[in-house]
Amino acid sequence: MLKKVTWIWTIVLVLMASVLVGAESREYDIVIVGGGGAGLSAAVEASSAGASVVVLEKMPYLGGSSLLCGGGLAFAGTDMQAEEGVEDSNEDLFNELMEVGGYQNDPALVQAYIAHQLDTYYWLKDLGVIYNFLETGGGMKIRRMHRVKPAQLIDTLAKAAKANGATILTNVAGKRLVRDSATNRVTAVIAEEDGKEVVFTARKGVILATGGFSLNPELLGKFVPAMANAKATVGPGSHGDGLLMGWALGADLKDMPYIKATYGQYPEGNNPNAREMVYYAGAIIVNKAGERFVDESINYKAIGDVALLQDDGVTYQIYDEKIRQYAHETRTRMGILEGEGMVCEADTLEELAAKVGISPSGLVATVEEYNKSIKQNGYDTKFNRTGLAAGVGDLLTIDEPPYYAFPSTGVILGTYCGLAINDKAQVIDVFGEPIDGLYAAGEVTGGFHGSGYMSGTALGKAVIFGRIAAKELTKN
Repeated sequence: MLKKVTWIWTIVLVLMASVLVGAESREYDIVIVGGGGAGLSAAVEASSAGASVVVLEKMPYLGGSSLLCGGGLAFAGTDMQAEEGVEDSNEDLFNELMEVGGYQNDPALVQAYIAHQLDTYYWLKDLGVIYNFLETGGGMKIRRMHRVKPAQLIDTLAKAAKANGATILTNVAGKRLVRDSATNRVTAVIAEEDGKEVVFTARKGVILATGGFSLNPELLGKFVPAMANAKATVGPGSHGDGLLMGWALGADLKDMPYIKATYGQYPEGNNPNAREMVYYAGAIIVNKAGERFVDESINYKAIGDVALLQDDGVTYQIYDEKIRQYAHETRTRMGILEGEGMVCEADTLEELAAKVGISPSGLVATVEEYNKSIKQNGYDTKFNRTGLAAGVGDLLTIDEPPYYAFPSTGVILGTYCGLAINDKAQVIDVFGEPIDGLYAAGEVTGGFHGSGYMSGTALGKAVIFGRIAAKELTKN
């Protein structure tokens, strides 16, 4: 009875506040801020459980950064893997996630991902999401990257949420959270719609799914100054709205020093598809002096860190015809790069170097040293590179013309850090306590990735933790 009376007073207080500021008030069980992969997954899960749900998306369209991502989802033990003879397990996935994260990631969050990952794979499949093919991504030794088309994923989730009765609003930006002064429970979101304030009251709770802050130089500079001016290929709404809303209520922050740039982006223009990792097919990476500076088999975010320290942050993926052919078989964007003239080709290394503006003598010496090391030792002795990706796959010499160069730099594809959450997706304050009524999922959260990132886990954690948050809020 006391709980019911408290809730009635909360509604009264919110309505009084809305009257005072002249704001309209609307009421739902669950208010979700953000209409990307995390928010829409939460909306489908919550609405299928019978909850009244509203999704607030500040952009004119749904999807956010999920719409621009590569469409990879890291799952283990799927029927798709079984059909292709790939052996994988929860244990393998957990161990690799912790290793890639430098053991700085929260084991409880990783375990939560593991516990829900296979069910989520089939959940998406049952909804109608199409898995197109399987491949190996950065940070994984096993082929577990299940590729989808982001637009098809977002469209499928949105249609499912609407079919369940969820309300999805675009051009509505969440601005502030409302907290009950007596119970400290988060009870509403103040949003802006058509230039006016609207109070969206949440009977059960609020889920923040607003994405990252890659387009907010002030926030980037605050946490990792080196990234303040880095190029970003993300959703245009990535300004850290949800991070700031949670932070204002005392939410703790996780993994903030580990903001990194993904390596392999063509340095000119703003095409999100102008990115490829030919080095995972055997290419080497050199700077303008024609010199290698990193083990090309390591995590592509770690490569991005080192690449941005090179002259102008522009480097080159160098490979020959046999590596090109192998890349066409194993990589997804090779045709796009070549079709749009981003790849330079030449019959000799000297000619290739001259075309792209790097030292011919430096490149020739580097390739000769690399080839000799592989032939004599079976691996690269300079950086102890033993494989193509995460130490797996045989290294290839670069000696069959024509030769190719793909100019590349590091680009921020997401911030991979943010609000601290527990394994129930509850937002945690600076004292380690859950903020009552407040949940978060997707890129706005921190703690899961740690110091590194495995391909397919950004979109993966968005969908998985979106569902976890919704399940927690619809238990009763």
